Amino acid sequence: MSTERGFLVRLACAGLLATAFAVPVHAQEAECTQCHGGLLAKAFVHEAVSKGCSTCHAPLDESVKPHKVAGDFRSRLATDSAALCAKCHPKEHFQGPVTHGPVAAGNCLACHNPHASDHQGLLRKEPATLCLDCHPDVKKRPHVIVGFSSNGHPLGDEKRSKEVFDPLRPGKKFYCAACHEPHRSERPRLARFDKGMKSCQGCHKK
Repeated sequence: MSTERGFLVRLACAGLLATAFAVPVHAQEAECTQCHGGLLAKAFVHEAVSKGCSTCHAPLDESVKPHKVAGDFRSRLATDSAALCAKCHPKEHFQGPVTHGPVAAGNCLACHNPHASDHQGLLRKEPATLCLDCHPDVKKRPHVIVGFSSNGHPLGDEKRSKEVFDPLRPGKKFYCAACHEPHRSERPRLARFDKGMKSCQGCHKK
């Protein structure tokens, strides 16, 4: 295959990849999708992708694979991941009297995929499964109060014939984050609501 024809084929493939995603691939970064397009083949694509790979990744020597770059950051990032996230996501959303462990450690990538995901919020796994990976003890005792089921309040990982959505967060699945803030909170245990029946009545109307 001639060099010119090969270039046209690569360009056509990059164009197809760019139109396949909900968030457009930055024109200057179309070459990246030739090798890394699989990173974006998910239901939800990070909006930052539309700004170009160089928004988060350091300048690369594309002639060498794996690419060489100055610096010691993982995944050849322009800086550490927490600092990159803070460029677009307001810091006050992650600071408070009570902070989730991964957030306090600056490890956003413990829970989120930075490119794309098949799960809401760019989570790495199904929401409830992700929480229970680190908090398995919750499954060993009734949660909140007994009455909804033999295990107490549902956690969101139960097998159901129909998906259950959070009544207070339209379009989002019901799981741990219905009652707990995933990043930071003003209340103990990252609670979304104050103690007492008012927290229950938000979902359970009279």
